[in-house]
Amino acid sequence: MIDKARREVAVVHAPMPECWRIIGVAGDRSCPELQAFVHCRNCPVLAEAARTFFDRAAPEGYLESWRVILEEPAEATEAADTSVLVFRVDREWLALPTAALVEVTPTRAVHTVPHRSGAALAGLVNIRGQLQLCMSLHKVLGLPGGPRADEGSDSTAEAGTPRLIVMERETPHGAERWVVGVDEVAGVHRVGTTDLRPVPSTVSQAAARCSSALFAWQERTVALLDEVRLFETLNGTVSA
Repeated sequence: MIDKARREVAVVHAPMPECWRIIGVAGDRSCPELQAFVHCRNCPVLAEAARTFFDRAAPEGYLESWRVILEEPAEATEAADTSVLVFRVDREWLALPTAALVEVTPTRAVHTVPHRSGAALAGLVNIRGQLQLCMSLHKVLGLPGGPRADEGSDSTAEAGTPRLIVMERETPHGAERWVVGVDEVAGVHRVGTTDLRPVPSTVSQAAARCSSALFAWQERTVALLDEVRLFETLNGTVSA
């Protein structure tokens, strides 16, 4: 059938330059070869045109231009940015690397655990049908406020609305997940490595001890939390 179609096209017309654009699938589809090949990409005429294109001689000066480009020393690339979630706890602005972030969800009922009232462990919350430990980041970091037991949820997404942040990290024993309450979530932002500055050694507050760096954001100073230190602090608080 293919040979017959080739004989027919030879009788009707000789191959023309870029026939696929004129009588092929990109044209009026009048080419008899389409009966056999269905699409121009299956036709030997297009294959031959492609081979001719790649086998053609390079323009004058083309190879020399690439030689000069490849011989140039590599430019120092700017340090990669860090993606972080910026949020507020009381009056402190903090950030958490998005690598440790699972989701941000509206506040919901927090059910207390017996004999744990007033502790950093606020209680249990239902996250997608699973009960998760909800920690008061306020208590962990020594700041006022925090999620209250049996507090109803607020589904509005207004600025300053309290939220729950679900965090997770992989351990040799499996995934470790925590839920913490915050007073406001500002969203995900990117911070350049060169914009990070060290945390002063004179600061002894728990928030500073869990922080790895500081950076400026919208005329505010934000503490970038170290997820490893934060998870260790949460573990130590519960086991204490």
